[in-house]
Amino acid sequence: MKASKTSQFKKVDQYKPGEVIISHEFIQEKIKELGFMIAQKYKGQKLLIVGILKGAFKVTADLTQELHRQGLSDLEISFIAMKSYPDGTRAKYEPKIIQDMDISPEGRAVLLVDDVLDTGKSLGVVHKLIKDRGAKSVESFALVDKPERRQVAYKADYVGFTIPNIWLQGYGMDTGEVGRAEPNIIAGPYYYK
Repeated sequence: MKASKTSQFKKVDQYKPGEVIISHEFIQEKIKELGFMIAQKYKGQKLLIVGILKGAFKVTADLTQELHRQGLSDLEISFIAMKSYPDGTRAKYEPKIIQDMDISPEGRAVLLVDDVLDTGKSLGVVHKLIKDRGAKSVESFALVDKPERRQVAYKADYVGFTIPNIWLQGYGMDTGEVGRAEPNIIAGPYYYK
């Protein structure tokens, strides 16, 4: 698999729960590619990375390691936890911040890192919050973009893969808190035996 365009993935109904959609190896290649671009842009700046939990914990870790390898050794990392899927696969409410970041973004270049950009609501809320707190600049990284699900106008600055509207699990993403440790991105919901 060497693709990032929607048309290069199968149709949604052709995936079976548990089937690999994006392999761990392909994820790492994409992180390396985008990490190079990000490192070039922020060279010489003290970048603040803000990972959006829980789903982005793995991509945040892998991306920040790659940025360090690319020379951004003085970056700082913080997290903000959001919740809109309290139990499974349907958003029950608007995204809520359930844990705030611990580093002030005031006067800083900030890169938001999220696992999936779908409705655009979570990244939109966090982007506005960080900007309102005085960040010098705010950009965003989404490992996966599902534009068919967009409900608000939000576009990430860096996107790993653009895919059709399929439920994702693995590589930090879950179904009812299950499956985050899966190294690949698989079709969900998938319940392990």
